[in-house]
Amino acid sequence: MENNCPGSPQCPIFNGILENKAMTAKSYRIQFCEADESKWRSCKRYMTKQHYGKCPADLLPNSGLSIEQIGVKYNLV
Repeated sequence: MENNCPGSPQCPIFNGILENKAMTAKSYRIQFCEADESKWRSCKRYMTKQHYGKCPADLLPNSGLSIEQIGVKYNLV
């Protein structure tokens, strides 16, 4: 069974937006992108995409903002 998040092929976190922070990017990939389904479902990027149909490129997987706060901050509502 594939454990990777279904959004990882298009995800800038998974695909290099943190290129100058290789260890941070690797940590996010291990913790969220390549973990089991319960982990990638807790990713704020995944949750935002599911809720709004899109996700800001600079949103981090462990954002402390709620989905509603993300919507307001990034004008997704």
